[in-house]
Amino acid sequence: MKFDPVLVHAWLSRTAQRFPDKTALVCDGRRLSYTEIDQASTRLARSIVNKGLEKGDRVVVFMENSVEAVIGIYGILKAGGVFVVAEAVSTASSLKHVLRDSGARFVMTHIDKAEVVESVLSDRSVDILVVWAGRPDPASAFSPVGLEWEVLLREPNLEVALPRVIDIDLAALIYTSGSTGPPKGIMCTHHNMVAAARSIIQYIGNDENDVILDVLPLAFDYGLYQVLMGFMFGGTIVLEREMGFLEPMLRTIEKEGVTGFPVVPVISAVLLKMKRMPVERFSSLRYVTSTGALWPAAHIRQFRKLLPNVTFFSMYGLTECKRVGFLPPELIDSYPESVGRAMPNCDALVIDEKGNPVRPGETGELVVRGSNVMQGYWNDRETTEQFFRAGRYPADRVLHTGDWFRLGEEGLLYFVGRRDDLIKSFGRRVGPREVEDIIVSMPGIAEAAVVGVADEINGQVPGAFVVTKEGSGLDESGIKIFCGKHLEPYKVPQYLWFVDSLPRTPNGKVDKKSLKDQASASLGKSGLS
Repeated sequence: MKFDPVLVHAWLSRTAQRFPDKTALVCDGRRLSYTEIDQASTRLARSIVNKGLEKGDRVVVFMENSVEAVIGIYGILKAGGVFVVAEAVSTASSLKHVLRDSGARFVMTHIDKAEVVESVLSDRSVDILVVWAGRPDPASAFSPVGLEWEVLLREPNLEVALPRVIDIDLAALIYTSGSTGPPKGIMCTHHNMVAAARSIIQYIGNDENDVILDVLPLAFDYGLYQVLMGFMFGGTIVLEREMGFLEPMLRTIEKEGVTGFPVVPVISAVLLKMKRMPVERFSSLRYVTSTGALWPAAHIRQFRKLLPNVTFFSMYGLTECKRVGFLPPELIDSYPESVGRAMPNCDALVIDEKGNPVRPGETGELVVRGSNVMQGYWNDRETTEQFFRAGRYPADRVLHTGDWFRLGEEGLLYFVGRRDDLIKSFGRRVGPREVEDIIVSMPGIAEAAVVGVADEINGQVPGAFVVTKEGSGLDESGIKIFCGKHLEPYKVPQYLWFVDSLPRTPNGKVDKKSLKDQASASLGKSGLS
């Protein structure tokens, strides 16, 4: 008797048995079948176990969206490891933090990341084995030290026993910025990830006929789950290295017959800014999803007029539980400002300060229950206990999101704001503390406070209030250049204000609300959150 797999990688093998020759992945000009990916990931798994990987070891995947990244993720899982996808644009300091915090033993990377990786490895405190994909430029003096990707995959008959893995074992650490301190790793078991994926597949109605265009980075769980879900329902994933120019993207949609298109608001904004959106090129499209930041109701209304035969899903989620809810498509015209209701096998409540459910029209904190609620934060028990709390029995864990929601009619949820000062730019979370620490590390800076500034395209962008030391001579350009050297592009403040001092609350903390009001007044904008 066969049972449905409960492991992330078991779904790949199951689908390879159902559709062995079907195209699973289109990427980097290559088309790989389910059998090819399944076999390659198994060979990789055996090779890295042979090289010393033990069950539960963390492996960092530091790559652009690529064939190697996908095979790497599944190979790590089959080897009993825990994959950690680092941002492809990570600086050396960011990568070092992820490597140290996760305690990773291996890192898989492309040869074009050599400068960043070598910078990290020059620190004697970092002891890690590197798997290099690709070959160095013959004109370069660089000679990679470590393991070669192609060599590892040329071991088709390697007799190595793979470890037994069960559904409560960790599958991934997904690093995401919090409101304070450096990024934290969210612990995701196989059961958590499969449960979340199955719920999303259920309400979208995916099947093997779907072709998904994924232009989102795999370090972003929204982009990652397109691959995980696609391999579960047997579809085809067209994986791009993030959204580039519009014409190639439109050409891909036509050429591949794309049926599903996951977007973030910046993508919809760019499409809608075209003089005339070529709606005829979307004839194969069945549905569009949006999450990562609130999808502006204006965007939804415009798309509904331009593409009336396409189904639109406006969604809300957090990496801590992957997804919370979605707005049923039949309600999107009437309630475009809402993010809908809880998805299947998930419970979402809005509670007051005493923990009681609010009444319609009232505002409170969103709490989430379900198998999709992850295990907490790696190496951070205190924060885990703050947000992941015990329910009525051991398996009942409740995620207190810290996000404020209003309960509307028909049980619909409306996002109000975040209790903390987290910034979401291009669907990615930016911790103000991380940016502030970089700014303050610059000579001539006395203090800095970073807040989210409303932005039409990105949802939010970082804005910084800076107090300089007397005679520093610093200007906006110099600070941005300095930040650009130490932060990922989306974390660099887009706006800077020089002030004599920062406003503070009675208990001595920086008054972020006052700063947001100042930023709003300065830019003539509203809706800062």
